Amino acid sequence: MKTDPFWWEAAPRPEIAPPDLPLQADIVIIGSGYTGLIAALKLTEAGCHVVVLEAGQIGSGASSRNSGFVGRTLKYSFGDLVKAKGLDHAIATYREMQTAFEAVALTVAEYRIDCGFKQHGRLVLAETAAQFEDLKREYELRHKHLGAPFEVLDRPALTGEIGSDRYVGGVILPDLGSIHPGLYHQGLVAAAQKLGIALHPLTRASSIRRGAGGFAVKTSRGDIAARDVILATNGYTDGLVPWLQRRLIPFDAWKVATEELPPGLIDQLLPKDRTYIDSYMNIDAIRRSPDGRRILYCGKTGQRSNQQMMARRLLGELQAIFPALGDVELTHSWTGRCAASFDLLPHIGTHEGMHYAVGYCFAGLPMGSHFGRLLAQRILAPGTAPSVFADQPFPTVPLYGGNNWFVPWMMRWYDFKEGKKHAA
Repeated sequence: MKTDPFWWEAAPRPEIAPPDLPLQADIVIIGSGYTGLIAALKLTEAGCHVVVLEAGQIGSGASSRNSGFVGRTLKYSFGDLVKAKGLDHAIATYREMQTAFEAVALTVAEYRIDCGFKQHGRLVLAETAAQFEDLKREYELRHKHLGAPFEVLDRPALTGEIGSDRYVGGVILPDLGSIHPGLYHQGLVAAAQKLGIALHPLTRASSIRRGAGGFAVKTSRGDIAARDVILATNGYTDGLVPWLQRRLIPFDAWKVATEELPPGLIDQLLPKDRTYIDSYMNIDAIRRSPDGRRILYCGKTGQRSNQQMMARRLLGELQAIFPALGDVELTHSWTGRCAASFDLLPHIGTHEGMHYAVGYCFAGLPMGSHFGRLLAQRILAPGTAPSVFADQPFPTVPLYGGNNWFVPWMMRWYDFKEGKKHAA
């Protein structure tokens, strides 16, 4: 069983030799995921000299490791936001989530990236009658105020959508989509190289000092001066900027890929080739591989273990959902480092003159695509990139310095509170 992401089979990480580090640039971007690369593309297209720094290999982080779900949902439901902050704020927030969703399709088309992007719908599943009623109320509210399409399926109707008896009902969101995240990222790298953007792998930034004319960035391969700095590190944020590290909770998202399944079996289990999630805070996420031959599964977020142990646990969960899988084998087990904020909302803003976009809370693919564009606009034309997520209070808690020791316990508490059962 391989411990590299399944996505790297079709999109192996590019072997880029670090070029000589220039003495200065207009903008230094730290992080080579979706956010950093899209910001680099838009800034370079506007005539800026951009340098992208990456502590590891280019794109070895979460952007090439995620599940490839393209949606428009936060950890806060639309109804929760209405109760907490009012209808107008909830509408503005979910309108911007729609913009983030559309940013993926826009980026794919603009840079002609062949990454299997398709809008084939998502099925949100309920395990209990109470969850099902909550689902229906939530999406009726979204339809009323946002016009978002949905279709309700009761238990008998689910048989045509998923080959599992675990669920009592669900809601189809027909316009949501999926993508091959490795190929999406690879396409962004290719577009950056075509524009001549300097990508610097194995170049860890160790300090940033602000001066009268900008910033001095000290790295493992030398120093570079920049007018502006972008922090696009999300789950890989370290002590470079302690203020930011104290506001982010890193966690692991565990994923597995099955061996190739017989066509008849996968058509029985996932006949419509949608993306599938359940209704818990600690979600299970399921999809077909882009070639339609395997099942990809994500679960047990935030737990700590080695990859072999987590693979066995995830396989047990997957077999509990689909008993027909029997003694199926896994070919890949991997993880990616995500990040949540303490208020469970994405944040984009400026701290001591440095721009940041972080805290995606499982919405990194659309939000990274959207925030990359916003970061560029905030630098190129300050004041012209409004966002409900911009320059908002960014909370932390006393004594927290970035150690996420409590995440496994927090996720178990959510499971207990919501009554989620586990097979392993």
